[in-house]
Amino acid sequence: MQVEKLVYLLDFVIIFNMINFSKKIRLNGMKKSLAIIIILLSFLSAMILNGCGDQSTSISFPKSELPVILFQGFNIPQFPTAKGQLNYAKSGFPNPEEKKAAFNVLFHIFPEAKTECGNAALYIAYMNLGYDYRFANRKNYTNAIKAYHDVINNFKKYPQITVKAYWYLGWIYCDLLQDKEKGISYYWRIVENYPDIKTGISSPVPWVSLVYPMTIKGSPPPKDKTKNQWAGLALLEIIRHASDKTEVYNAFDILWKTYQKSIPTGLAIKSLLQNITTAQKALPYIEPYLALNIANIYLAREIKDNAKEY
Repeated sequence: MQVEKLVYLLDFVIIFNMINFSKKIRLNGMKKSLAIIIILLSFLSAMILNGCGDQSTSISFPKSELPVILFQGFNIPQFPTAKGQLNYAKSGFPNPEEKKAAFNVLFHIFPEAKTECGNAALYIAYMNLGYDYRFANRKNYTNAIKAYHDVINNFKKYPQITVKAYWYLGWIYCDLLQDKEKGISYYWRIVENYPDIKTGISSPVPWVSLVYPMTIKGSPPPKDKTKNQWAGLALLEIIRHASDKTEVYNAFDILWKTYQKSIPTGLAIKSLLQNITTAQKALPYIEPYLALNIANIYLAREIKDNAKEY
């Protein structure tokens, strides 16, 4: 402490002498201000250097370190909330096993936070497909399917969780395993049992990318209660994958009646137009849909371009 006081006293003496020196020499207002700034910066630098050189100095920056727990062989920081813990697990990890442990620790620390635990279970189930789902094998598919069924069984009272599990099951069967009939059956469960569950901002699966219209100022349009429903997306997937024309038309009729003001309806119209056997079904709905101003300029243009062929 004595050494520290001497250092600061020395700093003060230096500063005092420099100020007196600046008074003795004739400087205009701007130069004098610049000199004072340089002096103050020198003093601040001295304080910082003193703080770095002496660990006992009172000048230090407060640290807020999270407690760390050893879980499944990894040191996992423990966050004060389940949401914070989930967001940490969703961040990037070089080791997939460490990422899985970060998700699993939620069940250990926050067992009462069912929504966060359910979302963690969904992420863990998806990780069964490997780093890139396009290179997944039969074993990966089997493990993922089992994990999603476990999510459905364990979170029956949380429809915002189970609806996602059904969606992923439909996607795996239709797009990865090419078992269209099985996959469509899961999409129908969403339509029948979860008609009002909203989707989140992020895409439900890697290849889904919905386009939203922009206003003149570039902001998204006002939210509508019929937009962003899992059931609407499920009906779109049924239209995309079903081979039975009657089933396709039935799905579109429900989509138009229930989720008319939605992006999936526009994508469904586009999908119908791209198939010569179903295009006639879409033609009467083009103008009414575009008049709703739901589709952005790109989707609207694609619908119009596809309609020109008929």
